[in-house]
Amino acid sequence: MKKNERKVVETYDYVQLVFGVALSICPPIVRKLFYKATFANFGKNIYIGPKCFFRYPWKIRVGSNTSIGGGCQIYPSFKGKESFVIIGSNVLIGPNLCIFGAGHPVGSLTDSHVSSNVVIGDNVFIGGNVTIRYGVSVGEGATIGVGSIVTKDVPAFSVVAGNPAAIIK
Repeated sequence: MKKNERKVVETYDYVQLVFGVALSICPPIVRKLFYKATFANFGKNIYIGPKCFFRYPWKIRVGSNTSIGGGCQIYPSFKGKESFVIIGSNVLIGPNLCIFGAGHPVGSLTDSHVSSNVVIGDNVFIGGNVTIRYGVSVGEGATIGVGSIVTKDVPAFSVVAGNPAAIIK
């Protein structure tokens, strides 16, 4: 990471920490207004639970009628200019979901990072404590079981669970 990029990220992290503490004690309507102002797209009738963390909210798009449970963490890529986390409409997400929009190649932690979109389709149900890796697309109407680690695309209208997540129905 270049020196000027590092300063931007460090400054943003500090500001977000201060705002995060303040947001966590605010009522849902105040949190909703803040997220509406900072997300790339923020649909109608969205619920975001307390203690959620969104690393770069301007790289997150959320459709309408979506519920994100408490304690969820979403980390889009900072460097991947075209990498977003996209959550469709009518999506129900349990608590403590974690989405990573970037990572490092397996061979070296010092190599530049790899990033890609994470796309969650419409009418998806995601259980609590699920982790989703960068580059994954979750098809429309899919269900992801509690505690799953999703490393590959999830077909539409399927049920996946496990570590790594596999189709069970």
